[in-house]
Amino acid sequence: MSSPFQSPDIKGIFLLGATGYVGGQLLLSLAHDFPTFPVRALVRNVSPSKVVQLQSLHSKLEVVEGSLSDVDVLEAEARKADVVIDVAAAGDTISVNAIIRGLQQRVQSATPTPSPIYIHMSGTGITGDNARGELLAPERLWVDTEFNLDYVKSKLLASACEAIIDAGESGEIRTMIVFPGLIYGVGPGLQKISLPHRIYLDLAAQAGHSGSFGSGRNISGFVHLNDVTSAVSAVLKGALHGGKTGEKIGQGKEGIYFVLSKHMVSMGEFSSIIGDTLFKQGLIAKPGFSPFSASIADKAGAFGYTIFGSSTFCRAERLTKELGWSAEHTEAEGLYESLPKEIELAVKEMQLVFSK
Repeated sequence: MSSPFQSPDIKGIFLLGATGYVGGQLLLSLAHDFPTFPVRALVRNVSPSKVVQLQSLHSKLEVVEGSLSDVDVLEAEARKADVVIDVAAAGDTISVNAIIRGLQQRVQSATPTPSPIYIHMSGTGITGDNARGELLAPERLWVDTEFNLDYVKSKLLASACEAIIDAGESGEIRTMIVFPGLIYGVGPGLQKISLPHRIYLDLAAQAGHSGSFGSGRNISGFVHLNDVTSAVSAVLKGALHGGKTGEKIGQGKEGIYFVLSKHMVSMGEFSSIIGDTLFKQGLIAKPGFSPFSASIADKAGAFGYTIFGSSTFCRAERLTKELGWSAEHTEAEGLYESLPKEIELAVKEMQLVFSK
């Protein structure tokens, strides 16, 4: 039996994505679960009001002005950080490699420091079957405890994950990647609505109807926003203190954590709820959904058929087995209950004009 894992002395967290949908809720989670840990947050276009909003979510937050393309800033901040958490852009290899360089410089410095922790957020879309909206018989059920990135190297988002896993190979940088499914729920931060919801709404406004990529028979697992950030907190707690039994948790190739509930939804059902909500508001002429035309669907770019037209047959095991996590918020407020409220709020915030 392995000896209990000893927690290092953590002095600070560098957070990417604080102004985003997941980042706002994550700030609340970090403030609750790690109240003594100061957070340095990367923020573009800093303003006094933006700083106030962020500090209302986490009182120990300090802003670092910059963007994901400011590699010198990212390297410098990573070099100083005990923990880096990136929930900004799942597949942005430029920022990921800058963070890795900074963490490697930290490890190689003459000053002894604990092995830095790097937690990155990707998504289960990496396992998508490119079904173009159809429901195909799955070739496999993807389980995180058996997952190998080699199976999906050609997929969208894979390059960033590969770089992170390679960086953690020696164990000097402790890397963990969380892969949530379709995230829903109203966020408390500057961005309150999930990116997929906003993409679907923007396309619906242009098309004059709620739509899908292909027939909409493809299915995806979903999870509440609060469960996603509780999973990130659970991974960080596990990295610091060990898992349920006090042992070291999975990292590197074993540091793969799917974040999912037991529930799934077809993208046709998802689109139909959007259409029904928009119809009730008098924004479109008919309820339900129909497939987007090619000219509309193509506007979603790489996220279109590749992500929203694929099925993802995944099961999350590692979080529960190692850390005792469960998707309790998903059970308390389901997608079908929450989504209409999210759509109503998004329409107001996005100030969309719908074609009729």
